Amino acid sequence: MAECWLDTDFSIPNDCDLILLQQYSKVPPRAFSEKFSTLIVNLALSEEELLGNLNEKTRYEVRRSGNTDLVVCTHEPLANEAVCNEFQQFYNKFAQSKGLVQLLPNQLLARATAGALQLSRAVYQGQTIVWHVHVVTPTTVSLLYSASQFHMLAQRDARAAIGRANRLLHWKDMLFFKNQGKNFYDFGGWYSGLENKALLKINQFKEEFGGKRTDQFNAGVPIRWRGWLYLMLREHLSADRRKVMVGKVVSLVQRK
Repeated sequence: MAECWLDTDFSIPNDCDLILLQQYSKVPPRAFSEKFSTLIVNLALSEEELLGNLNEKTRYEVRRSGNTDLVVCTHEPLANEAVCNEFQQFYNKFAQSKGLVQLLPNQLLARATAGALQLSRAVYQGQTIVWHVHVVTPTTVSLLYSASQFHMLAQRDARAAIGRANRLLHWKDMLFFKNQGKNFYDFGGWYSGLENKALLKINQFKEEFGGKRTDQFNAGVPIRWRGWLYLMLREHLSADRRKVMVGKVVSLVQRK
């Protein structure tokens, strides 16, 4: 399988059975596609305008996290194997506590090796308490993974500091990518249903940063019969089973 993101141009690599198109505004007619909703912030706005689009509570918590909690946000210069392994161990503990599917190392490393990932972290009292992983293209970044480990800090005040740190890290991410010349910051998904209260709370969190809801598509384009068979089988699996039904992924996205 090959993978492309965020409306980037693509060609068919050698020995490829299937191309996965993630978050595309249009997909080929022969693709197996499903709708994907997300929330996008326009990074072409000035820093003052971006800050003004944050709601009042979020602006307060961003300032408090940096000035009072003394949270430090850093962006990893390279998504190398060591950094990916550190994040994966952190994320899998988070996933276990939330009942989520754990990460497979080959998929994360394939994306990192292609230069498609940018990782950032928030450090509080000497510990990494929040990680963000973004897919990066020349114009757009999209949040792929976000993980926090509340169990690392038992006190109620310390746990609240992690929530503030997550907001600060998103804000720092926006400024970092804006300074890199990116045009759009994508929150990597938006729950369009009404039943799942946990996902509705995540929607509310993302709304705190402003942005515009946008509908896109995730799609698979079969190249050979094995790709077609994979997509046919995946159509009958649950969302969780789909997440683990991955093979060796070669990312075609190059970070500019």
